[in-house]
Amino acid sequence: MAAAQGARLLGEIEIGTLDELFRDLKSLQPPTTAPGRLGIPELDEIWDCRGGQLYVCGRYKALLYHIVSSAVSAPRSGVALVVDVDGRFDVTRLSCSEEELRHVYVVRCGKEGVERCLEEGRSWLVYGEHGSKGRELGVRVVSGGEGGKGADVVGCWRGWMKVGRGAAPGFGGGISVEEAMGERGERQGVVERSGWRAESDYGQYRWVEE
Repeated sequence: MAAAQGARLLGEIEIGTLDELFRDLKSLQPPTTAPGRLGIPELDEIWDCRGGQLYVCGRYKALLYHIVSSAVSAPRSGVALVVDVDGRFDVTRLSCSEEELRHVYVVRCGKEGVERCLEEGRSWLVYGEHGSKGRELGVRVVSGGEGGKGADVVGCWRGWMKVGRGAAPGFGGGISVEEAMGERGERQGVVERSGWRAESDYGQYRWVEE
C-alpha cells in the first residue's frame, strides 16, 4: 500500500536537469541588459577582438564616465560598480539622471585592495540587500590604478586604448598672436563639439558628451 502510494507520488513529480531548472528560472526574469559585454556595440566589437577587458589610458576618465552612464541608463538599466583607486572619480561628470545615479556604487581603496573590493562588491550587489535589487550588474570599473582581474574596464596611465579629444582644426598660416588669441574661444567650442575618441590597434570609438 505504502509502496504503491509512493510510486504514485513520484509519478506526479516533474523530473528535470539542473540546466533545465536554471533555464526556466532565467525565463521568468525580464532581460535587463542589452547584448554585449558593455552594451555599446563599437566597444563590444573591440572587446571581442582583444579577447576581453578594456585597458584605457590617456584621458581615460572621460570614457569611464561614458561607460558607467550607459550601464545604468535605459535600455540597459543595470548597476555599475566603480573601484576608485586614486580618489578622483567625479560622479558629477556622469550624464545619467539623478534616479539612475542611485545605481552607481563607488568604492575607494588603495592599490593593494582592488581585487578584494571587486569581489566583495560584486558579491554584495548580486546577493545582498540594497536599493538596486532586481537590476543586473552591468559593468565593473577600476579607475586610477592597474590590476583588477575581475573588472570589465581599467583606467590607468598604461593601457592599450588611448582616450583623447576629437580632432580640431589648427590655426591658419600667417595668423598674428592677437588673431590667434581671438580665435581661441571659438576653437575651444569646436573641440568640445568634436567630442572624444578612444583609439587602439583593435579599433576606435568616438562619442560626444551629453
